[in-house]
Amino acid sequence: MKINSVCLEESKSSPGIRVFDIAELSRYDGPGIRTVVYLQGCNAGCEWCHSPHSQSSVSPLMFLSSLCTACHRCVDACKQGVHKFINMKHCIDRSKCIQCGNCIKECPASVSGVSGSALSLPTAYATVDSLWEQIYPYLLLTKKSGGITLSGGEPLLQPQASIELLRRCREAGIHTSVETSGLLPVTIYRNVAPLVDTWMFGMRVITGKNHPRHDDHIRQVMTELAKHKCSILPRIPMVPGFYDCDDVLHSILSLLQQYHIDSIYLNPWNRNFDVNYYNSGIPLKMAVPSAREVATCESKIVSFFTHFKFDLYE
Repeated sequence: MKINSVCLEESKSSPGIRVFDIAELSRYDGPGIRTVVYLQGCNAGCEWCHSPHSQSSVSPLMFLSSLCTACHRCVDACKQGVHKFINMKHCIDRSKCIQCGNCIKECPASVSGVSGSALSLPTAYATVDSLWEQIYPYLLLTKKSGGITLSGGEPLLQPQASIELLRRCREAGIHTSVETSGLLPVTIYRNVAPLVDTWMFGMRVITGKNHPRHDDHIRQVMTELAKHKCSILPRIPMVPGFYDCDDVLHSILSLLQQYHIDSIYLNPWNRNFDVNYYNSGIPLKMAVPSAREVATCESKIVSFFTHFKFDLYE
């Protein structure tokens, strides 16, 4: 779905929201058929993140080299010197980019607001009013068989907009789900929880080799969520070198047993893990694992949680 950007000044009564993608009729982001709104920004910094362009408050310029026709129109359109061709290779200096979008307008292989273009700026600025108007028809279509999922990034980094979207869904009788890392302040979860039917909980007890552990904080958040009438669906990413370690698995097991959770959702390894790094100019933080390493990681997780029900949600 193309995201319709609007001027935030148009509706002062409606919170502003930054979105980098919308997926309609998804079967992989919560119970049933979902409309998924991907909000820009994330604080987790997971080394295996497959959407690195979603982490900052604004996505960098994305470039799909396979679609470039080498017409040089972007060079002429950009006054900041972002684009250059060196030995027939299209080179981009994103440090100079002011996100004006002129290069996208002039590129014959690009359409403004479409992520599959040769050049794109994924982050769309809108108001909750305008976003609601765009997604409401899909929510009505799947009202009996699914609902809305706020994802990211970390959607609750935009709490005002998230609360307003969830409130509208609750008033319209639409099932609500939020995907979260569990790493935000407990007060944010306390404020949002009454509006959420299902939490897609990321179980981010670890986010990187040299990062601090988050076991205690996640326990505090899950304790808060357990006070409300909502379901918690833990999501474990199949990341070799991280989520196949005994200490990490023991931590997750302890949390799930404490809150009497008996279902686990495995996040399959994204085979295109490195694509968005190359397309956004963001350096990889970990080596791409082999298919054998991923399969071994999955087997380790499944064998560890023998008494749990497993589901595969992407």
